[in-house]
Amino acid sequence: MKLINNGPSPFGRKVMIALSEKGVAFDIEWDIPWHKDTTVPHYNPLEQLPILISDNGEKVYESSYILAWLERHYPLPALLPADEDDLLRVKLLQVLSVGVMDAMVKMTFELARPIKYQSTEWVDRQKRKVGGGIKELSKLIGEREYAVSDALSHADLEIGSVLGHLDFLSRNVPFLRDFVENDIRWRSCYPNLSRYIDKLESRPSFQQASPFMVEVDFDSVIA
Repeated sequence: MKLINNGPSPFGRKVMIALSEKGVAFDIEWDIPWHKDTTVPHYNPLEQLPILISDNGEKVYESSYILAWLERHYPLPALLPADEDDLLRVKLLQVLSVGVMDAMVKMTFELARPIKYQSTEWVDRQKRKVGGGIKELSKLIGEREYAVSDALSHADLEIGSVLGHLDFLSRNVPFLRDFVENDIRWRSCYPNLSRYIDKLESRPSFQQASPFMVEVDFDSVIA
């Protein structure tokens, strides 16, 4: 089993956590999909990470689909509840988490552009989506130890990766630090989420999948 991933990716992180929780041995290959020497297009026509290569050579991509694939092929320990209502709750929390992360990615790329080309309206809309999504996650999590039922599930991997990524951005991306710490202020505004993520981050699977920054060689970036 091989996982192709990128160091700071929250999408790849949740896959790494799932593999660890299930005790599935895997090798990891680090890739930067914007570089000219990337192998990503060979495995994924959408040119996105993460990508999981199974032992028989099957190419599995898109992080939420990879989680579902792992659940089908490595069912124990289960990371999805058996109850159908609980399963729907997992899906809802997954939608919210992916939506927040999608908005963060869009905002990050917009703010990375020269100021004269940035759209304030576009950035503000993404900020509202992030703030609204975090507020709803706080409401749905409440004081639960786990997002659904009484056991770790895909919902915790999704939410944990999003909240962990906000902390990561605050520490490592200066032009997003003010937004995370002063605009959404999720740790101070939603202390229940702060307690929730801190407990998740204490798990070995989360610690082993800690994100890290990568250096982009702009001379090697695909035009």
